[in-house]
Amino acid sequence: MRAIALALFASLTLIAPAPAAEPTARVTGGDINLRAGPGLRYGIVGRLSDGAEVVLDYCTRNDRWCFIAGAGWVDASYLVGWSARLRVTPPDFMGPGW
Repeated sequence: MRAIALALFASLTLIAPAPAAEPTARVTGGDINLRAGPGLRYGIVGRLSDGAEVVLDYCTRNDRWCFIAGAGWVDASYLVGWSARLRVTPPDFMGPGW
């Protein structure tokens, strides 16, 4: 009976899809601002150091701004090594307080 249970478990682990890797990026070009929304009109809520590795949650449709999970928005031109296959912001996003 135990052998059957082990065989069943082994077959399920082989069939199960691997968890998707979180999209990460590295900051280049100096320290950059974290903003409250995707654009220069939003206030600065923090900073990221040059060389910092970050986890991306999603980017705007034009890939100009990306949301750093749990932190804020950054100008995507300062990020390297990130995947373009991210969720995009909802088309009706107006930012905080709108």
